Amino acid sequence: MSVAKSIAVFGGSGFLGRKICEVGVQKGYQVTAFSRSGEPPQAVIHQPWITKVNWEPVDIFDPKSYTSKLAEFGTVVHSIGLLFENPSYKRSMNSNFNFLNDIQNFANSLKGSNPMEKNETNTYEAIQRDSAVLLADNFLEHQRENPTYVYISADQQFPIVPEDYLTTKREAEFELSCKKGLRAILMRPSFMYDDSHEGGLDNRDIVAKLLKLGYGTKEFILGDRITFLNKQVRPPVSTAQVARSIYEKIENPEFKGVVTLEEIARH
Repeated sequence: MSVAKSIAVFGGSGFLGRKICEVGVQKGYQVTAFSRSGEPPQAVIHQPWITKVNWEPVDIFDPKSYTSKLAEFGTVVHSIGLLFENPSYKRSMNSNFNFLNDIQNFANSLKGSNPMEKNETNTYEAIQRDSAVLLADNFLEHQRENPTYVYISADQQFPIVPEDYLTTKREAEFELSCKKGLRAILMRPSFMYDDSHEGGLDNRDIVAKLLKLGYGTKEFILGDRITFLNKQVRPPVSTAQVARSIYEKIENPEFKGVVTLEEIARH
């Protein structure tokens, strides 16, 4: 397998990362998923593509845990991020829907982490900016053959999400785009859902349905005539749409830069 047809997905066991791995396998790539545990996600453990992915443990802030492997890959994907610095929101978003209980749990998650529990590696700055730049620097150092780097950014600020969420993503975009010799592909999806989700309705599905309804209503009644609403009311996209868009851009050697939500939504 050529280096050009190999891909490393950092955050490969995450919500989007595992879809990037799945689509990569379908497209004939040699896929390695890096994550803290180094184990495939239990939610999709039964799916056949799982066995075709190499699962590796990594500490994104410790380059020694991954630099020796970077020369093997033509493309590296940074799919590590967080909506809130309190990690409990992920349990609320991905749990099966239980209206009163889940609304309370989700509200609690928005209050932020206990300051005594915070450290330098679970902040927006560390996860969404510093880790992305650190990984890119090491990739450039160890892969000299047309390195392609995919960064999962965001279309816009989500309601009730702190401003630093988007600020740190834009800062990472800027730093990555300035790195000489690196082909940076900067993905800007909106809220994401899994259209192949199994096991009943979860909170993420509920939010996606509400966003689809709001966007569809806006399009039906107003179209794109009101600029302010066009910027505020954005359609959700599936993880499959994002993953397919990523590989389309990777396989176009002339492309680099921002991939907009509008481009992603066409897939």
